[in-house]
Amino acid sequence: MKKILLDFLGNWGLGDLLCADPLVGELLRREGEPVEIRTRGKAGNLLHHPSVAGEAPPAWEPDETVAVKLFTHMPIEEYARLEALPSLVDHMCAYAGVVPLERKPRLHLDSQVREILGKLPLERIPGRPLVAVCTDYLDPYRHWPREKWIPVLEHLLRRGARIVEMGLQPPLGAGMDLCGGRLPLRVLAGVLEKCDLFLGHNTGTFHYAQAAGTPCLVLFSLALPQRFVHDGALVLPVQADLPCRNCMTRDMAGRVKGGCPFDPPGECMRALPVEQVLQALDRFWEEYLAALDEEGRETARARAFRKESLLHHAGELEAWGYPGRASHFRVQAEGLEAPSAADPSLALGTHPL
Repeated sequence: MKKILLDFLGNWGLGDLLCADPLVGELLRREGEPVEIRTRGKAGNLLHHPSVAGEAPPAWEPDETVAVKLFTHMPIEEYARLEALPSLVDHMCAYAGVVPLERKPRLHLDSQVREILGKLPLERIPGRPLVAVCTDYLDPYRHWPREKWIPVLEHLLRRGARIVEMGLQPPLGAGMDLCGGRLPLRVLAGVLEKCDLFLGHNTGTFHYAQAAGTPCLVLFSLALPQRFVHDGALVLPVQADLPCRNCMTRDMAGRVKGGCPFDPPGECMRALPVEQVLQALDRFWEEYLAALDEEGRETARARAFRKESLLHHAGELEAWGYPGRASHFRVQAEGLEAPSAADPSLALGTHPL
């Protein structure tokens, strides 16, 4: 049996590691026979993939090593070429020289997680969507000031939402407090499966929400939002209207060497008006959340919103010179045929796309 080591070099983010999930499937497909796949370094949720045998013991000798290098472990120009790929999943698969056919990351939640979830008060209440809010951030370029989040959460409460706050940042006091490590990350992933909407920054929790099948409204800054949208996900991006937005997609190497043109850095987030986020939230609510049936299934009106979102992603990708990836989103949009309302797979969080 061939032994393959996935060697993660650098302090990878949890969202990046989740997007390496399709890499395992492609390695299995490439080999066409049983292989033993192990990891070294920070591997995140990948350790829960059923085809990953766990961390590599010190004396374990692989037949092949896939070095998954963060920008801290390779020339910035070389990493910038990966950063310019139209999908983070493509980026992670590129380390092994494979192109993903099955592109959707999975959570691989187990019965123990499900048991804990069953004890949480997360039942669906018609007309009162459950909204997960995460104000975590990695750096100033992905940080919308906390004082701007307060009127957004107040607006949600006025509209009748139930709020679950999660992440490492202190809670804002708007709903169920799951912040500060109260629950393991994989249990929080299960909580996201129960939610009607995720609201937050472009961080690892956003990727977990997509993998959970949860619609997302996300604040973006550094990179083209469509690069981080999983197959089948419903994502509404919100960005400040600055000429330098998406700077890391445009020219990562130049951006790293030249720095941010603003002092202090991070104007791409600070300049995002509260009103713009509220408008996006109201649109999501009125055109999608309000269009779900009492069981959380998508009606024709809700699917129309999903289709419009996919076509928007396709248009943005075409404008940035990614026609192949744009075509991929158009195919998904065309596949949104009217399903049977009795089909349980259409319940929110388990949409088949």
